[in-house]
Amino acid sequence: MPALKIVIFVLLALVISIFAVKNLDLVEVSFYDFGLNSVHIKVPLLIVILASLGLGFLLAWVEGFFARMRLQAIIRRKQKTIESLNGEIETMKTKALPELTEKNDS
Repeated sequence: MPALKIVIFVLLALVISIFAVKNLDLVEVSFYDFGLNSVHIKVPLLIVILASLGLGFLLAWVEGFFARMRLQAIIRRKQKTIESLNGEIETMKTKALPELTEKNDS
């Protein structure tokens, strides 16, 4: 399995490097700065695409991180409920056992 991962990684790196070489043309990117002034810069197309891809991965990771934290909080609450219910079962068993032994003795 590790060999398959290496092969996939090498192929992916090859595709990205070919993509990078073919997309070195400059493109104009326009955005607003904090003073709401229009700013125009020229950057390679590859940088624009990789920055967008990286931002998308970052947003997906952050959303997944918070979803995982919510699920862990739910699991902790459920675990506490299970523990308290198990404690109740044990106390009920100890209360019920003397009564059952008294009935069986008579």
